[in-house]
Amino acid sequence: MTGFLIDPALFVRSLLDNLFLAVAIIAALVVGKFIAAYTAGRIFGYPPIVRLTMWSLTLPQVAATLAAALVAFDTVNKVGQRLIDRSLLNVVFALMLTTSILGPVLTERLTPRMLEAEEVEKTAAAQPG
Repeated sequence: MTGFLIDPALFVRSLLDNLFLAVAIIAALVVGKFIAAYTAGRIFGYPPIVRLTMWSLTLPQVAATLAAALVAFDTVNKVGQRLIDRSLLNVVFALMLTTSILGPVLTERLTPRMLEAEEVEKTAAAQPG
């Protein structure tokens, strides 16, 4: 059987107890992805709106993140301690939920602006002068 059950009350309580950790991890991922997309976009000479769209497309962290988190949660040392505890696992779930919503929403908003900018650039390039 695939999948797992989450106790919503425990999940929310765990996030509230570890709010700073959750915000820090999510912010680090969002900012890190932004820096990477911005840097790569500048290297390749992409306009700012394309860099933002690249960033939004790289935000979602789901499949590999889930697999790594579940393996880490199931891994125990010789004395029976988990590699990550349930509270950190819940923070990872919050990260996945946040980025799987934020990425597509940003992409939906940024893509039309990117296409408009590209059209304006093509029109300007076609103008003599």
